[in-house]
Amino acid sequence: MGRQRHKISYIRKPFAKKSLVCLPLAVAALVMGGISVSLSVRLQGQGELNIAAWGVSSFLFALMALAYGGLSFLEKEKNYLLSRIGMWTAGVLVVLWICVTVVGVIGG
Repeated sequence: MGRQRHKISYIRKPFAKKSLVCLPLAVAALVMGGISVSLSVRLQGQGELNIAAWGVSSFLFALMALAYGGLSFLEKEKNYLLSRIGMWTAGVLVVLWICVTVVGVIGG
């Protein structure tokens, strides 16, 4: 059996258009989540509604990043690197916020 040759393409594929929305949404969700957690730690868990608003906004931005990331995979012949990074970040944040919410409801 002959040795298989790996084809290398030197044509650069453009980024998927929706991935250019996915990654900034994921970064914004990460920043908002960091703000929410840092304010909550600073106030020793006795935060007001503004801290909850930062957390809910982070969760919603992460959900939107997941949606745009999923839609970006429908684009053909594109580079999906930004979508993958954004979706991983947003997915981790969604799981984190669901865990925090469940622990808050059950443990509270």
